[in-house]
Amino acid sequence: MATTSYQKTSRGFIKTPHGNIEYRESGNKDLPKLVLLHSSPRSSMDYQPLLKYLDSNFNVFAPTTAGYGDSDRPPMPYETVDDFTQSLEWVIDGLGLESFNIYGARTGAQIAINYQIRNKNKIANLILEEPFDYSNEEGHALHKRIHTYYPEQADGSHLLAMWQRAGGEKPGADFNEVTDNFLHYLNINAGWEDVKELYWNMGWEGAGPHAICNFNVFEAAKKVSCPTLIIHGSESRLLTLHDKYLTTIKGSIGKIIETSSYKDKLGNPSNISGQFSPHIEPENWVAMIVEFIENN
Repeated sequence: MATTSYQKTSRGFIKTPHGNIEYRESGNKDLPKLVLLHSSPRSSMDYQPLLKYLDSNFNVFAPTTAGYGDSDRPPMPYETVDDFTQSLEWVIDGLGLESFNIYGARTGAQIAINYQIRNKNKIANLILEEPFDYSNEEGHALHKRIHTYYPEQADGSHLLAMWQRAGGEKPGADFNEVTDNFLHYLNINAGWEDVKELYWNMGWEGAGPHAICNFNVFEAAKKVSCPTLIIHGSESRLLTLHDKYLTTIKGSIGKIIETSSYKDKLGNPSNISGQFSPHIEPENWVAMIVEFIENN
């Protein structure tokens, strides 16, 4: 399988029954294994700037969820967390991973929970970033509001809307980062008019959100059987379910990270959701992961 080098990262693809799945890998192969699952509608590119902080402690694998980033879209629309979990199982098998730690952020957290209960002997430790429960009317309404399908417009205004969403008009925005985000939105927006109604008018971007909105995460969480770390930001509205996760997942521990001081490059609040972001304090993020894993 061919890979290309990106700094100290290998990037490649795993061939699965539903298409090629993109992944990034970094760190010495003799180190403990850590799999990172991103949120929707992001891709493994989201973890690219963070891999260098993990390299001295882990052999890291960051797959891109089917249908996002440069991963192929499946031959039929995925509708459930089980669908996405099956795809991840094919990737893990293709990578030859037998025992590893798994880290899931938001959508990735729900896939990580489901993967653990389906593959109990493979997961040493489970880490969940900003997990929540969207299997209710409020959760459905939230995702319908924040995930958007951009119908093609003759005057190109849909492209401007995607550029704005990518941060193109934000003061001090990094041009390369905005460009990467724009291309990502362009890719997941293209050619999926046939699923916009299935995914509540969200287009392909809505595949992951649609799945987690129809996933009873707390019924699943009762079945988790490995050491688990729950992470929320101090200002995150998702913090309201922090204690419920701790009581539902037997033996889990929690970390509430102070996020009120998060600032962007201009000193303005950079995280209006108040959620924890490893990109803002990567060294502390890695230290937290290492401490948790070493103590289990």
